[in-house]
Amino acid sequence: MRNIFLLSICYFFTQSVEASINTEGFVSLSGGKSYFDGDSSSLNLNSDIFLSPVINIDEENIIYPVYSGYYRGVQDLKELAGGDVLVRKRMGHSISIKYVKSKDFNHTKPRLSYSMDYIKETKDESWGKGLFDYKTISIGVEFEQERPNATYTQSIDFFDVNYPNYSSLISKYSSIIDTTTYSELSKNAGKDVLNSRNLRFGFTLTKFPKNINVIYSFAFTYRNFYDQSVVNEYGYFKSDKRRDLLTEFGIDLVRSSKKINTGLNFNFCYLMSNQNSYDASKTKYIDNYYDYFLFSITPSLKVNFKNNGSFNYSFSYERLNYIDRLSQDANGNYLNSKIYQNFYVNNLTIKYPIKKDLMTFFSYSYQIVDSNTKYEATYRYNYTSGNLSLGFELLF
Repeated sequence: MRNIFLLSICYFFTQSVEASINTEGFVSLSGGKSYFDGDSSSLNLNSDIFLSPVINIDEENIIYPVYSGYYRGVQDLKELAGGDVLVRKRMGHSISIKYVKSKDFNHTKPRLSYSMDYIKETKDESWGKGLFDYKTISIGVEFEQERPNATYTQSIDFFDVNYPNYSSLISKYSSIIDTTTYSELSKNAGKDVLNSRNLRFGFTLTKFPKNINVIYSFAFTYRNFYDQSVVNEYGYFKSDKRRDLLTEFGIDLVRSSKKINTGLNFNFCYLMSNQNSYDASKTKYIDNYYDYFLFSITPSLKVNFKNNGSFNYSFSYERLNYIDRLSQDANGNYLNSKIYQNFYVNNLTIKYPIKKDLMTFFSYSYQIVDSNTKYEATYRYNYTSGNLSLGFELLF
């Protein structure tokens, strides 16, 4: 797949020698600190880079090669393997290419991308050796139709997610566990249990009533964890493999003007999974362990200054309800209620120009998460966290 990706890039470039090229992008560099349950980290760096030499072949054919990268030296929380995990550092690189074929007001946009994300959970981990490092290869196409009163978009994407350093613990313990026990536990057990192949279908309708843009989005994502076996009520593995189906529905309301932009976002997600859980220490079996409903609402405000600076603020409330996952007390004892989490997130960013294409910015985010479960040996369900950064952004 990677060779196909590189050959495709070479083909597009060789076919576009006579085309005009306009480079777009930005680089940002900032210093910042993070806060987690009252403790602050040391000062560290964050950076982002985006580069796209837009290749205009003619009015109907445009190619968008893109490189993007990021580095997060400031620790933060990231959802990993079904829960929030505190991550010390993150870094990622992505290369992609999109081709836009336009005819009248219809557009076809095939795309291809490859990305690498590196995650360090501890100080002594080396880059490329992180347990949750992952690589993603994606190929897809988008169809867009512009009409006087609306724009319609349909998309289909296939993406493969691979965790090269992660493997199930049972696959490593054949020399420690006695032969009979190992044979019983390991039967049907996979090794690359986080790897998945995914297929996503998306639909978007954008309408323009008066001065408001209304965007309706709907998507299905089918995930095939081809080496993760389903757990049965006795704690053993079935021959069946894990399958997830994620349904997403969203509404975006955006009102724009020269001075003030306001927005309101509603989002709803429903995940169905056939994977279960067996807690050997409590001999407790839970059906459909990963199934959940999620609802979020996010109002936002942007004030544009005369000198191209801006003030941005958003507040997000998110409610996550697990359908069958039971809550636990601080000692791990199971209760009768199902787990829920409330997320309250504030984001503030101020940008101010130093020169025409050079901006300085200040950003601050603060998050409160509470839950009815208190057992947090594996994942964090209750915490406060924040990030503070000051830096520069160069546009070109």
